[in-house]
Amino acid sequence: TIKVPSEMTGGAYSVSEDITPAGQGAPPHIHRRELETFIVLEGEYEFQCGDRKFKATKGAMVVLPRDVPHAFKNTGNTIGKTIVVLVPGGMEKVFEDISAMPPGPPDIGKVNAITTKYGVEFLPIG
Repeated sequence: TIKVPSEMTGGAYSVSEDITPAGQGAPPHIHRRELETFIVLEGEYEFQCGDRKFKATKGAMVVLPRDVPHAFKNTGNTIGKTIVVLVPGGMEKVFEDISAMPPGPPDIGKVNAITTKYGVEFLPIG
């Protein structure tokens, strides 16, 4: 859920509240434009930033620099909740564009085209 869209900050940043189901997360990827900060409100997460892997639980703040491969996963048994701050703003447009896609299984080619447009590159797993 977008809490502060980039339009409210002149593009300086955006803030969202994200829910991550148990066992879910984001695969390895790189933000070419944004620094990404997570504040863990609920749950247990494992983050990878570059070659480092580490745990983050309620109250933790995790800063992921731009141009550094990273990933995260909710490793707990319940939903996880985070506040995510992206500097500069604009990444929320990715989620708007993806949610505008037709219902049904997502077309991965179209998803990749959308994320690439906003400077996000997904990396091979493994």
